[in-house]
Amino acid sequence: MAFIVATATGLPTKYYSQEVLANLLRRYCLTMLLDFDLDTIERFFKNVMIKGRHFALPLESFYDPPNIGTTTKAAITSAVNLSELTVRKLLERANLAPKDVSQITSVSLTVSIPSLDARLMNRIPFSANLKRTPLAGVGCMGGAIGLSRVADYLRGHPKEAAILFAVELASFLWQGSLQGDLYYMIKHLREEPSLYSDIISTIVTAALFGDGAAAVLMVGQDHPLAQAGRPQIINSQSILIPNTEDLMGMDIVDTGMRNILKPQVGEFIKVGLRQAIDGLLAEHNISIDQINHWIVHPGGPKVIQAVEEEFGLDEHALDLSRETLAKVGNLSSPTVLYMLDTILSDGKQPPPGTYGLLVGMGPGFSQEVILLQW
Repeated sequence: MAFIVATATGLPTKYYSQEVLANLLRRYCLTMLLDFDLDTIERFFKNVMIKGRHFALPLESFYDPPNIGTTTKAAITSAVNLSELTVRKLLERANLAPKDVSQITSVSLTVSIPSLDARLMNRIPFSANLKRTPLAGVGCMGGAIGLSRVADYLRGHPKEAAILFAVELASFLWQGSLQGDLYYMIKHLREEPSLYSDIISTIVTAALFGDGAAAVLMVGQDHPLAQAGRPQIINSQSILIPNTEDLMGMDIVDTGMRNILKPQVGEFIKVGLRQAIDGLLAEHNISIDQINHWIVHPGGPKVIQAVEEEFGLDEHALDLSRETLAKVGNLSSPTVLYMLDTILSDGKQPPPGTYGLLVGMGPGFSQEVILLQW
């Protein structure tokens, strides 16, 4: 098993209310003379139940966005800055020197070569022999799959310490891709009515995602910091539903990047999580009613509702998911780590022996479920 020693989060200082973001998108459509029902934008921005989101990249240039090269460079710089802030906070909380970390795993959709973890090593004095595992393309599932793979590593290296950090910048899409994509699709909607579903998907994802970073320090069971009372990763379960890769993800189109989130996600979540959770709990002879803490990625209100319905949870079981979504939006890969930090930082540690499930879902379409015990 692997022990979770410390967690930390980092959020950009810029914060935009949901109303401000919705109005910005509405004004863009009016300015560009786009023939589209603007009430649709307002409706979807309200329906996701988000108050506001943090953005690393400012919106001052929304009507005159920079070129892709300038934006990509700014995104990499912002991602590394936010990751450094978060990982330094993590090491301070754990009272651990960087050289005492043996492995680091990074998760991000930010395209960076060399990877973000390599860039971070030039800012924080880790050992030059640090073993690195950069993960890409896993989207919202990144935090959960990262925890699982680091735990797998620590089972084979029980005396070592490892760091997982995840960072995402949804504001990257607001630097030209979102504007160009909507402009193109709305302008061609009459000739291509099938574009309507893509327009709605683009609006929904524009309404959902925010920027943020989170980090976790984990140790193997023979490490000095592996102490009773700290949450342990007992086991994990992965599942990929075949032929569902079109449900969620990101496409590269002529106008830039396009986020994909189909409405059928809710139903496939039920199928995938039922298989993953039932199998994992049965392996350890645990029932659903023994799970005291649900850390479920808040992909959106319908995703949360789908999990509640499938497992017959009471109305408060997923309060943390709803509160996180309302406060910061969907942070993609860091979200479940952000939620884990919320639990561990509130000063009220769960009673020893209690169980929790950490649940992520993402492109593939796939799910990752982790069994925790305090």
